[in-house]
Amino acid sequence: MSDGGHVQSAVEPTRSQGNSSTRSSAPPNAPWRELHVDEDAGGYVTVYYSDDLSPLPVRWVTKPGDNKSDPNLETGTYGLFSTCGRGLRSGVVNRGYPHLFFVTSRREGRVLAGYYRVRWYAAGVFGLGNDLCLAADRVRFIASPPPLVAVDRQCGTDLAHPFRSMRLLSPEECRRLLRVLERRPDATAAYLAEIDRLERFNLKHGGYRYVGWKQVEKFSWSYAAKYLQPGGPAPTPRVLNTSPSGSWTCVACEKHTVNVALLKRCPECGAVGTLRPM
Repeated sequence: MSDGGHVQSAVEPTRSQGNSSTRSSAPPNAPWRELHVDEDAGGYVTVYYSDDLSPLPVRWVTKPGDNKSDPNLETGTYGLFSTCGRGLRSGVVNRGYPHLFFVTSRREGRVLAGYYRVRWYAAGVFGLGNDLCLAADRVRFIASPPPLVAVDRQCGTDLAHPFRSMRLLSPEECRRLLRVLERRPDATAAYLAEIDRLERFNLKHGGYRYVGWKQVEKFSWSYAAKYLQPGGPAPTPRVLNTSPSGSWTCVACEKHTVNVALLKRCPECGAVGTLRPM
């Protein structure tokens, strides 16, 4: 990714190219829709788990029994491959808030790692309303994320005060946080290299890039086609994101899966939207 931080230079192009017979799953192609942005738009800050096997705060690729796919820098998406943050994702769309900032915990405490500028949304495998996916046209993550206590002093925010998963931000708070991130060198390409390294670690020691999902492939827009349907998915009942037993049953193949969180794709048969809590 260049210092400009546009997602097209970091991942696969967002538009289908040439006369390829394969329709791209990337926006602005269907089923993606343009986000209606509020003129005085605020934003969200959300927490993600980072991997302690990396010097960079990339997502927790190696987390046992609960590998993480978000923030998915490979595609510049959030919630496309995972079921986390449903309330946040619907809030972004309903409020027209394009700014999505990411914080995570490191040795020095919580830090501000990067942001998305969200431009598109689509229905996920569990249906519009139940499961909205977000896609960004700008992604920027930095190599030396500042602690939130330092961000608060500089920006007049209150992010170091404990919060669980997400918080709303005012338009002015968004502008201040953007200045903090834009003044630092973009390290998104280094994040992508680290994600690949950790995935290859999983592949070598567990046989899969994402062991709990039995996924050998890298995340990409071609892989995303499994999770997106041009006409939108059929309506489904709301499925809880957690199972009391930590186990799930696939309504398509009737096989069982063990994972902390709900998976969008059955590791056994590959069907999407078919896992239910046992």
